[in-house]
Amino acid sequence: MLKEMEWMTINNILLELYAQNNLDQLSLKLMRVLRMLIPYTKGYLILLNNQGKIQEPESCFIGLTEKEKREYIQEYYHKDYLQYLYDLSEETRVYKDTDIIDEERRCRTEFFRKFLQPADIPYGCGILIHHQGKLMAVFNLFRSSQLGDFSDKDLEILNILKNHIKNMIVQVTCLNQRDHLVEQCFQETAERYSLTERESEVMRLLSRGMSNHEICDQLTVSLSTVKKHIYNLFNKTQVKSRTQLINLLYQQ
Repeated sequence: MLKEMEWMTINNILLELYAQNNLDQLSLKLMRVLRMLIPYTKGYLILLNNQGKIQEPESCFIGLTEKEKREYIQEYYHKDYLQYLYDLSEETRVYKDTDIIDEERRCRTEFFRKFLQPADIPYGCGILIHHQGKLMAVFNLFRSSQLGDFSDKDLEILNILKNHIKNMIVQVTCLNQRDHLVEQCFQETAERYSLTERESEVMRLLSRGMSNHEICDQLTVSLSTVKKHIYNLFNKTQVKSRTQLINLLYQQ
């Protein structure tokens, strides 16, 4: 059973995490704040694309050296003895290494002998995060031989957090995809109509619903300069209003 203080810590952690709107920031924040509840030596949150490939920029590794990180991504991810779980499970689930594979067999695997043992992180637990039947993230914590194996209480905490973590990743991924599409629309419009850098800036601010005076303050220019940029922008794109400009942007 968790203590009242631990429940308060979980609530505070969730409030911090739900405020994140960037995948790499979410990954780093999650790895750091979780140490308040579950001490660990090293860990990672690996995010996968639709083809099952690691999205390295958005993934987060804590405590691993650059050499260990490279070795894991390039070689040992595919030799991890949890691979069969990746393929079999279609639901988000918590696991502990020593619960899912016989200890003698585990210690004989190449992954254990050549990666976990040399790094002195023989104990592991984590969450396999699935969305719409696909593995979208692997969250793994490791402990040294001195710290010892993870407890039932540690797994209870992960079970409390697992769906929250999944929802956060899905939510932030959708936001990032939307932002990417919006940015693509801006770039394509700017290239198609040969907009200057300043005209492109004005177009972005207009799309946010800013008034001419607000654009003046944002760009630190005069009102007449803003009006000139808007005139040139409308003339190049052959629109007569802000509404037509917004429609043009998202019809690309």
